[in-house]
Amino acid sequence: MIDALVSGRMRGTVNLRTTKTGTSFALWRMATTDKNGDSVLCSCIAFSQTAIDGAQRLSDGDSIAVSGEAAISTWQGSDGTARHGLDVLVHVVMTAYHLGRKRKASEPTDSDDERGPL
Repeated sequence: MIDALVSGRMRGTVNLRTTKTGTSFALWRMATTDKNGDSVLCSCIAFSQTAIDGAQRLSDGDSIAVSGEAAISTWQGSDGTARHGLDVLVHVVMTAYHLGRKRKASEPTDSDDERGPL
């Protein structure tokens, strides 16, 4: 198992599905780049409702970061070349919305400043 934190951009929309036992899950794709600047496609699946809700707020092209278990995938492209990507079982989704919200919550207010006037 690879414990991964991957950031990139959403590709397409989130697809909601249900297992035969009634468990909801979501599938989506995101694109990121490797150290050489080559595009890497990540196939994401999430069972956590919090992660699903976070991903559903995003549209194609929006920035996203996911944390979870990753596995390297390989397939043959339509041109016959070997392609590589990641399959990620997502536990946590972080978006620009979440980051802004966390920053705002951690900003000190005037009443928090006990130093007084400068």
